[in-house]
Amino acid sequence: MTTLSNNCARYERIARRLRAVGATPSLLILFILMIYPMGTLLLLVAFPHAFDMTPSFRFSLSAFSGTFSDPGNASAIVNSLLFGVLSALLASILGVITAIGLARTRGIARTILRVCIWVVFFAPSYIIAQGWVILMQDNGILAQLFHMPNGFSGWFFSPTGLVVVMGFRYFPFVHFAVEQAIANIGGELVDAARLSGGKPARVLRSVILPLLLPALLAGTSIAFAEGFGDFGFAAAITPQMQIPLLSYQIYAALSQAPVNFSAAAVLSLVLLVVTGMALWLQFFILSRRGFATISTSQRPSVRMAGGKLWVVLAYGIALGSLILPMGATLCAALWKNMTSGIASNNWTFQHFNHALITGGGMAALGNSVAYALISGFAAAGLGLLISFQMSFVKTALNRVLSIIIIGSIAVPGVVMAAGFVLAWNGVWLIPLHLVLYGTPVCLSLAYIAGSLPYSIRLQMGALSQVSVNLLRAAQVLGAKRLRLLRVIVFPLIRGTVLSTWLLAFIGTFFELPASSLLYPPGQPPFPVLIAAKFNAFLWSQGSALTLLGMTILIAVYGLGQLIVRIRAWRIRTWRVALRVEKRISSMRVEGS
Repeated sequence: MTTLSNNCARYERIARRLRAVGATPSLLILFILMIYPMGTLLLLVAFPHAFDMTPSFRFSLSAFSGTFSDPGNASAIVNSLLFGVLSALLASILGVITAIGLARTRGIARTILRVCIWVVFFAPSYIIAQGWVILMQDNGILAQLFHMPNGFSGWFFSPTGLVVVMGFRYFPFVHFAVEQAIANIGGELVDAARLSGGKPARVLRSVILPLLLPALLAGTSIAFAEGFGDFGFAAAITPQMQIPLLSYQIYAALSQAPVNFSAAAVLSLVLLVVTGMALWLQFFILSRRGFATISTSQRPSVRMAGGKLWVVLAYGIALGSLILPMGATLCAALWKNMTSGIASNNWTFQHFNHALITGGGMAALGNSVAYALISGFAAAGLGLLISFQMSFVKTALNRVLSIIIIGSIAVPGVVMAAGFVLAWNGVWLIPLHLVLYGTPVCLSLAYIAGSLPYSIRLQMGALSQVSVNLLRAAQVLGAKRLRLLRVIVFPLIRGTVLSTWLLAFIGTFFELPASSLLYPPGQPPFPVLIAAKFNAFLWSQGSALTLLGMTILIAVYGLGQLIVRIRAWRIRTWRVALRVEKRISSMRVEGS
């Protein structure tokens, strides 16, 4: 009996080791895409001479003193903190207003409001920022439409204007966090406050807002993290307003000659630490008290007083944050010149022709479409493999994989791009012929690294609904892992796989930080060319390329939704299960 027990224990240890070996490919993928770039970035903070022609791994903190002695870097950190806090506070106010307004609308009005907020959420920040610049500059769209004098928008090209624009860009993060929380507030709580003599304003301030605090903190912390590390606004605003921001300083350190690797590493570390502290502060505050609002005795959700006012304000915020910048971009793309306004003979499509044919737009568009396709398929495929490993193959490495993935989601795009610059440009790679910096391979890897964590998390959620008994039955009949994925898993979660492909494609197509820092010489992707057009004050060509790109993304998204809605892609789970059972039966016949 003892011998049998010892044998069982030994076989169990062997099985655990084999499962751990099975997780090695997933860990290797995450090492190449995430661990190695970020590890190299952090290594350079403590060993600033690791990238010298004669590398030295002597510990030193000279990188900190050299970085912070530069007044531009110190000013950029202070500015980013200030703008991040103020824009997050403004975004929290706007997000609460739109969430309450959405709760008061029904039917088509609700759909329109929600679509506007989603478009603002998905629109790249540098596109929104450039639209505001086109609208508000002297002799810009607003000046031409309303005959405004020069200097009317001086307040806009200042720290105040930047905070306002950033607040209108980041409010969707707060809106989505607060929207469901408002729906979960029971009417009995508000009724009790009103029966006690509370006026609507006091009920809102003393009852509703405190109950929204968890969601409000979550959305505000994300808005702060986005504002603090957003490269899109920094790339669009810094050249116009001469306001140094942290993310742009990282870009400048890697773009100057000679390259200042140490400054880029230290500034990236500051960005990571501040972002992590903002998220930790949210969890710390929420752990101090309870905020439960859902119970078995809950009545229908609360209806705010002054409903029409909330709706009007919500529409003003949503439409203003979308129509004003995008409308300015549309006018700049279709007007022959900026001085003739909306005259009937001032409309043309010639800027699209100039931007695509003579301005290099066609080649840049082809580059970005190719990169987006590679990123989409790689993120969806690798995400399926890794999420399957983490969901159904129990091993101690799963916790390590989960920590890496969650941590990667919190890394700003410009920091990840800086990590790739450092990691694949090291002198130790020269003998191995693996210096990938400046090649399409390096840029593709960076795109995949930015999309893969989201793909894994989304597909893990879908896989949680797949019964493990289906997989065990197929394994008993001899099915290998790849056949399990192809025959059973993919048919059950193909809708989610398609969604992750769309998310990766759209995110890659307009991705700016990695594109700016890693693109091969002479082969700029689409977002780099758009930014270059705007920085060269070619507003019409930049706007034309922006509209073309947005049209392509809307078409791709619509095609994806159409595929999902086709009957073959809307098969009910039970019908898929029947098909899976038939395939298992066919395996049984083959096995016999």
